[in-house]
Amino acid sequence: MLNSKEIREGFLKFFAERKHQIIPSDSLVPSADPTILFTTAGMVQFKNFFLGKSKLKYTRAASCQKCFRTTDIDKVGHTVRHLTFFEMLGNFSFGDYFKKEAIPWAWELLTSNLGLPKDKLYVSVYKEDDEAYQIWKKIVSVEKIYRLSEESNFWKMSDTGPCGPCSEIIYDLGKDKGCSKPNCNPGCDCDRWIEVWNLVFTQFDRDSEGGLNPLPQKNIDTGMGLERLVMVCQGVDSCFATDLFRPIIDYTDKLFNTEYGKRKTPACQSSGRKNAIMQKRNSAIRIIADHCRGISFLLADGVNPSNEGRGYVLRRIIRHALRQGKNLRSGVLTPFLYRINEKVIELMKDIYPELIAKKEHILTVTKLEEEKFLETLDTGTKILEELINNLNRQGKKIIPGREAFRLYDTYGFPLELTREIAQEKNLDIDYEGFSKASEESRLLASQSWQGGKKMPADAYLPLYKKFGNTIFRGYEFDEITSKVLTLMKNGQEVITSNVPEAKEGEEIEIILSETPFYAEAGGQVGDTGEIRSPLTVNRSPFIVEIKDTQKPVEGLIVHQGKIIKGSLKVGETVLAKVDKERRKAIKRNHTATHLLHRALRQVLGEQAVQSGSLVAPERLRFDFNYQKGLNENELMEIENIVNNAILENYSVLTSEITLTQAKDIGAMMLFGEKYGEKVQAVTVTNEGWNAPKDAFSIELCGGTHCRTTGEIGSFKILSETSIAAGVRRIEALTGKSAYEYVRNLKKKLEQIAEKLSSSEEDIITRIEKIFQTQEDSEKQILSLRTRLLNTQIEEIISQVEKVKEFKVISQYLEDLDMKDLANFADRLKEKLKSGIVVLASIKENKPFFVVSLTNEAIEKGLNAGIIAQEIGLLIGGKGGGRKDFAQGGGKDSLKLKIALKRVPEIVSKLVS
Repeated sequence: MLNSKEIREGFLKFFAERKHQIIPSDSLVPSADPTILFTTAGMVQFKNFFLGKSKLKYTRAASCQKCFRTTDIDKVGHTVRHLTFFEMLGNFSFGDYFKKEAIPWAWELLTSNLGLPKDKLYVSVYKEDDEAYQIWKKIVSVEKIYRLSEESNFWKMSDTGPCGPCSEIIYDLGKDKGCSKPNCNPGCDCDRWIEVWNLVFTQFDRDSEGGLNPLPQKNIDTGMGLERLVMVCQGVDSCFATDLFRPIIDYTDKLFNTEYGKRKTPACQSSGRKNAIMQKRNSAIRIIADHCRGISFLLADGVNPSNEGRGYVLRRIIRHALRQGKNLRSGVLTPFLYRINEKVIELMKDIYPELIAKKEHILTVTKLEEEKFLETLDTGTKILEELINNLNRQGKKIIPGREAFRLYDTYGFPLELTREIAQEKNLDIDYEGFSKASEESRLLASQSWQGGKKMPADAYLPLYKKFGNTIFRGYEFDEITSKVLTLMKNGQEVITSNVPEAKEGEEIEIILSETPFYAEAGGQVGDTGEIRSPLTVNRSPFIVEIKDTQKPVEGLIVHQGKIIKGSLKVGETVLAKVDKERRKAIKRNHTATHLLHRALRQVLGEQAVQSGSLVAPERLRFDFNYQKGLNENELMEIENIVNNAILENYSVLTSEITLTQAKDIGAMMLFGEKYGEKVQAVTVTNEGWNAPKDAFSIELCGGTHCRTTGEIGSFKILSETSIAAGVRRIEALTGKSAYEYVRNLKKKLEQIAEKLSSSEEDIITRIEKIFQTQEDSEKQILSLRTRLLNTQIEEIISQVEKVKEFKVISQYLEDLDMKDLANFADRLKEKLKSGIVVLASIKENKPFFVVSLTNEAIEKGLNAGIIAQEIGLLIGGKGGGRKDFAQGGGKDSLKLKIALKRVPEIVSKLVS
């Protein structure tokens, strides 16, 4: 029996022998399509090849692609085949071979190479695809070919554009796995029929009227889920029974001692209930196994938990997986997913080395998220109890759907748990309102992640096809003469109008034949400057201010600007000049980013890997994976390493090399980045090209850089903060900006010294004396206040009210803070011996209060937290806390004294 590694390698070898370029898996964060959240299929990284947005480097390819989908997340763990994370095998042709090659190859691989029984395999084709039908007729009997509808066997990217028929190869798991319906045939959605391989024939371009026009370039796009293929090759009845999952499931089973997969013989109703519980546990373990694979790979590819976009999806599946622990263990739940993630890493590290490189990050972030969620579960329980108490007071019997969803979405509180608690309290839930709030949140999540200022690529695709790559000359030059290929105004090419010209005052986009302007990429902002008439041109001068440079389609550089003098025509020869001083500042910051990256890894270890950056003229921002905040000594050491590298005046060498050469010399590569066959290596060294292992730093980077590190001048860290679980951010300055920053600090220091009537050297001593004087004064004030309060104690005790068997003190005290109130309440309790103390004050027009109960009052059923809730509502705020002590605050200070007068009434109601 073949294992999953042999099947994966066998597929790729099969197509390599048929002259396919074997392409490594892209990141789960798509490199070729920023408009989608995740890589959901093998074709995603080739999308620009299919659409003609990128020039072909090869005409046929094959890959094993990491994929992530949540469309069927509710089915995961409950069926044999649905997953969130999976690997997709695929072979692709970009205008090369078509159906007559793709179909026989697929059959040969499955039956001859992998040994699948032919009698178990069936085929579906699009009902109108006679070409595919005729090819299949030569391979299998017509009884095994099923013509299916457009819904299941016709692929499209959108309502218009490239599309084409599909042919699916389907495996029969046997009648016992089916739905037993008379029409249960391939195409039925039951567990008997499992789609193994989908062959997509992209041969049409659908127009706005629905017409199918033949494409000049016909493409092949196939997708075969590795987990499903392994399942049928290994002769098991579920993806979760394969060697891709079984070690993870066995580990989880041992962790929880659940006896996964075992069933009770239903001899009685009790046994039936036990079987249902066991089935629920089995599903929970499968969900955990699937989700932990997804969590591990998403974290490895740079996705971090957050409240929007990709991070929101990751956070949701962590919480969904963690909640499954409730089905496996009663009582207090502790973090466990991170331990299962370690098993995932161990199982798949040889195939995907990014897992081992990011191991510490994956485990730490997962555990942090688990701990945070378990805390919020506790918080959610308390909030739900408070909500139910309010509904009971109002005589309402239905929990609003939006409130139930808020508990679920904000605190991760499961709806089923809300339902369970509500039923205990004889309440119901507005499920329709919950669904509406959930749908609104889903739409928001799918739209909210739109990142950065991305230009619409489709508008520029015709221009790329027309003009090809813009030649970038910015590595060598700050200014060159070039030719205007076209102009765009308001998204339209000017050449399509009668007068291909733009005039003074107009906003415009310019495409040149070659340019020194760097287009925004890799965290480095786009260049600015001007495009103007050369001195040698005998015509009225023109000047275009270039405000930004972008790359809407890979290879096509677009200059965005405004004509501030004269007019500009298509075909003009122009002088393109980059803002040199701004570019120098950008170069300093970008080269310093490389030095910072190396310094971080020296001080913190190899796990401190870049996860994002911004290189601007004013400052640099560097995001990196690390699990805790950096202390002052670490930051100082990092800063020293960078500044020492600047003082060493290392050479900064750039060279275009192959990706293989880059790997051989140990160049730093970032997981999630998409590298071509040729890459630019940036080496910081004093040893030249011949000693790469002795270099200070080698990274793959397409940005602009200094010639030597000495040009950076100096480096100053401004801040180090957390931006997400396990992700830190450093902001820093270089060159003139760093100098200005230090100079401003010096100026402020001089001003402080002047205010303190001190020299700069003696400032600390002077401040310490001031603090000591202030501390002495505060002690005197505290002593006077304590004496004053002591005189009030007897007076307050004399005003105690009796509510049934309880003594109640409810007093307003002038100008005390929360700590003072708590301390004074404790002293009053000592005097009171038995009863309730409520004290309140106002600071900055904000009312606040404390509630303190003696042990006897607690034993008789009173609760300080509940009393605080009631008082909080009366002053437009909230309150809560423990049984013995609680506190709160509000917005309406005018109602505070009224609320204090009602404390006896609140106590009376609670003891009635």
